[in-house]
Amino acid sequence: MDHLAQIFTQQDELIAPVGAYQNEYEAIKALHSLSGEKRQRFQNLTRKLLGDLDQPHDRKAIAERSRMWRNKGNSLFRSSAMEFGPDAEAERVLGACRLYTKAVLVAEDVEDELCLAFANRGIALQEYGYYQEAYDDCANALEFGYPRRLQHKVIIRQAHCAAKLKRTEQLAENIACLEKLQLNERFRQQLEDLKENLEMLRGQSSSEKSVEEQEKNDPIQEIVCQSGSRGRHMIAKEAIPQGKIIFREQATCFVPLEQRLICQQCACSLMCAPIPCPKCRQRVVYCSRECRERHKSIHRFECVAYRKDLLKMVGVSHLALRMVLSYMPSMLPQLQECASSAEMWSTLMTLTTGADKEDEQTPQYLQSLRMISHLDKAPQAELVYHMLCANLLQVYLKECTDFFAQFQPSSASLEDWHLIVAALILRSAGQLLVNGHVGDALLPVNLEANEFGLLQSEMWQKPRHLQLGQLHNLSQTEPLTAINLPHLSICNHACAPCIRTKFDGCTAVCYSAVDIEAGDEIFNCYTMDYRKSMLRQRSQPLQEVYKFECSCAKCTRTDPDQDYLKFHRYRCENESCLREFVPEPLPHQTNLNWWLQSPDAAEASVCCPVCKETQVFAWYNDFMCLIDSCAEAKARRELYKAFDGVDQYLLGHHILKRKLAEALIEPCFAEMDEGCVLDDVDYENLTRIVETQLEGTAAQSGGNSMEYISQMTYLWDLWALSKCKRSEQQLQEMKGKLEYLAAEHREIFENYYNDFIEQQCK
Repeated sequence: MDHLAQIFTQQDELIAPVGAYQNEYEAIKALHSLSGEKRQRFQNLTRKLLGDLDQPHDRKAIAERSRMWRNKGNSLFRSSAMEFGPDAEAERVLGACRLYTKAVLVAEDVEDELCLAFANRGIALQEYGYYQEAYDDCANALEFGYPRRLQHKVIIRQAHCAAKLKRTEQLAENIACLEKLQLNERFRQQLEDLKENLEMLRGQSSSEKSVEEQEKNDPIQEIVCQSGSRGRHMIAKEAIPQGKIIFREQATCFVPLEQRLICQQCACSLMCAPIPCPKCRQRVVYCSRECRERHKSIHRFECVAYRKDLLKMVGVSHLALRMVLSYMPSMLPQLQECASSAEMWSTLMTLTTGADKEDEQTPQYLQSLRMISHLDKAPQAELVYHMLCANLLQVYLKECTDFFAQFQPSSASLEDWHLIVAALILRSAGQLLVNGHVGDALLPVNLEANEFGLLQSEMWQKPRHLQLGQLHNLSQTEPLTAINLPHLSICNHACAPCIRTKFDGCTAVCYSAVDIEAGDEIFNCYTMDYRKSMLRQRSQPLQEVYKFECSCAKCTRTDPDQDYLKFHRYRCENESCLREFVPEPLPHQTNLNWWLQSPDAAEASVCCPVCKETQVFAWYNDFMCLIDSCAEAKARRELYKAFDGVDQYLLGHHILKRKLAEALIEPCFAEMDEGCVLDDVDYENLTRIVETQLEGTAAQSGGNSMEYISQMTYLWDLWALSKCKRSEQQLQEMKGKLEYLAAEHREIFENYYNDFIEQQCK
């Protein structure tokens, strides 16, 4: 990043001050119009940066590291069940899968090691029951050159996996391959068994109707997009009850955040057998061969950039690049006959008209072209940074890929295309700054960025079935994707949003958060909402990023912070006062969370406005001191009592009470994970405390929020582990929350419910 900053600083010195901003095309044109010597130096600096990003590649060292991990996997996988015990098979098999996965990743493009790592992982995956992933790994091993004399073993395993998956076409292909090979008696017998299995499966498939699983949702609601004095916005054509799906939007473009290894095609976050691009230095993975194949048209132009580790340097411009790569095939027919870059830009801008007729069927590239941008309001330094990023990525495409070869038959020159592509990247970056979204998901707690959730052997009993008491370890909410959702972006902002958005991979599902009347505008919230922030806290990003001052009903009322303050109500500690109060914020304060401040900070003191006495909060310090001793039953009893005691001072659904609940619950569960045995008193108290926490979360964040569902995992574990009574209404209400989870998580939660909670009720 420092090197990028140095190069950009030198390039900035070559650029004349940008005058009145016109548009992205004119901004990039200014870079292309530098005088001869300056332009040459400018271009050389870009090329130097790209060259400097090349990284050493020691194939011998890579092979040795991969072999080391594979051998460790072999040792673990070959361990006898006696060493682990019958209840620890997951530790042996998943542990081996985890080591083989390390071997796969570090092998990179050393195919002699890569194919062996894939083959060995496939054996372990098959034994554990991940048959589709094992089938893919067998195909991967063959693709990367598994020794010919041993290929029959891999194909046999593929065939067995295909049989388990009831994939008759794939099984027939495997059998056809095996029949061409010379097999010994043992493998001939397996082949005959597979043939019998194939005939049986064909008989079953001809007598059974194929049923495709459909998501059970009510019809999507009728909405209309309009343009007017308030810009583009979304209106309900009919009344929409709370909790109904308003629309779904499948994103064409997203990028992973923070180097988290998720599938680059479908954004799957829970993987057991990631398939890496061998050339990307362990930075790109897919959940399946199918996803890898579908992403090829994009990745072929990004592969070298990942190898150079360029894309993490350019921030939002990476997603802007991906938008251009994804949408160019749709835009190209409109531009091929244009004779110049100016004509191409004019054509593109003509396409941006007609936003008032836009709906979900409008092509996503058109919806994206029409999104607003505030680059015209950006500070000079910010504008220049995005211009230089766009130029860098355009030069990368020119120097390191064959991207511009597709424009050879067109009327305009390649120089014109260089300008247009950079202008489109800049335009997309500007649009994403105010229209981009962040998709989140649940991950295993404390999962490393290069680890994979389904390979954590301490969590799982069989594929996608958690062990008893392990659901809380799948409760870490994390932003995973930067994602372009142009249809959702039509919604204007209000601090009291009408919608709640669920991210299911790269699909956004928007539910009505409240009852919406016919003709009402449908609002999204671009920042923290009115219950979770003070006006001055949420106003700042709206002004800095989105360039407007909010005028929604919650912000323009007499007391815009009243809903936030409901969660910060105290009773004065002064025995002669004992009045209820809300702290008066200091002029520069953006929140009232004193417990997050340094003890010396002014914000850390809370004063009763009635008696003017500063609150000591000795009970808070006493409570936090007890946390470290929660392994001891006596300390836990004191903690439960102390938690109940804070009701004297924290009123209603005080946010601090929920934070204290979290501070109590998490270490108690950590002790359970380490083998600490809890009794019925513990279960009853912890259940009560979690339920109190959930009530407060529902009041402030909503009962279907990710925050709520994350905390709900602790309650489900307590239900599964204990014999606490719960009503059928409670069970159904909690199970109903699963609709708001992504499909890959919903399956795991449903399995847990069926395995443990439902069984308790019988």
